[in-house]
Amino acid sequence: MASFPVDILTEIFLRISARPLVRFRCRSTKLHKFNLLKYDSDNFSRVQIHKPPNNELSDLNTSFIRDGKKFKLVDSCNGITCFSTFDHKICHNSKIFLWNLSTGENMALPQPSYHVSNLVGFGFNPLSGHPDDFTIVNVNIYVEKWPNYTSQVEVYSFRRNCWKQLGNICPPSLSQHLGNQVIFENFICWCPCFRLDREILALMILYDVAQDAFQKMALPNIMPLGEKLISLLDGCLSVIARNSSTKQCEVWIMKEFGVCESWTKLYTIGASTTIIGIRQPIGFADSGKVFIVNTFYRGLRKKYVSHLALYNIRSQKFETFQVVVDCYDTTQLVTCLESLISLSSTKDVKH
Repeated sequence: MASFPVDILTEIFLRISARPLVRFRCRSTKLHKFNLLKYDSDNFSRVQIHKPPNNELSDLNTSFIRDGKKFKLVDSCNGITCFSTFDHKICHNSKIFLWNLSTGENMALPQPSYHVSNLVGFGFNPLSGHPDDFTIVNVNIYVEKWPNYTSQVEVYSFRRNCWKQLGNICPPSLSQHLGNQVIFENFICWCPCFRLDREILALMILYDVAQDAFQKMALPNIMPLGEKLISLLDGCLSVIARNSSTKQCEVWIMKEFGVCESWTKLYTIGASTTIIGIRQPIGFADSGKVFIVNTFYRGLRKKYVSHLALYNIRSQKFETFQVVVDCYDTTQLVTCLESLISLSSTKDVKH
């Protein structure tokens, strides 16, 4: 092996799945990509794997989280995926988990000083030079009377294996209505998903993992003020915004990060409201396809039924999966990488 040039060895390793390489404990993250779909069905959370360009879904075993309990898929980075549970009745039963799907390793984070909330963020600091420099943000918000509230923010460092309290540092726009998140460079990015007021819906909320600070970023005035989904597209931040006037979903992309004028509308995803129901995007399967939750009415009682579907942007056609979900709000999509990053080897690192 040592006699092979480094570039040839690299090409060989990039073509091998992660599992056969576990024994080498190599930290390469430039491996195969796949999508994780999380949804609730019959009041039970499930995760399935989708590998483009094939449109097949296969089940994953997430029993390490908690059998019979619902959970949230927060996000995935460098092959490590973050899940959280939130128990409304007994808050201290809520937990946060990390999982390396390629190696099968998983771990429950130590409990923070305040209970795990339903506002958990997962990020990564690429500026540190460590591929496992993950940060988890736990935000507890206590509302007295809107807009008066107090908050307690805690962040967990994976490399240090400890929580740090940051106090009441949340901007007013941060609420329980932030929807999904994406990781972009050293930022955890959210976009308000419910219509509260014009000012809030014209903003993105960012948490800078490197600086331990929240920021606001303006959205263009011409972007629809309806429900929004934040995503990544072709290496850029993107937003899928519902246009309440046209009943369509518009795809926007930020070509230059931090520059509001660089937001560009790329295309429109069909009619979001149809005769039989509502189509709601949950994220990009790849640059040419979008996962949709298609909700329609069935039977004489007009019962709501929601199915997963894939929308082909070029052909403008829908492919429906035989997967019934409880609702759109609890259906999530993240892109994941194969990786050999260990969840145990850095436990004693304190720097």
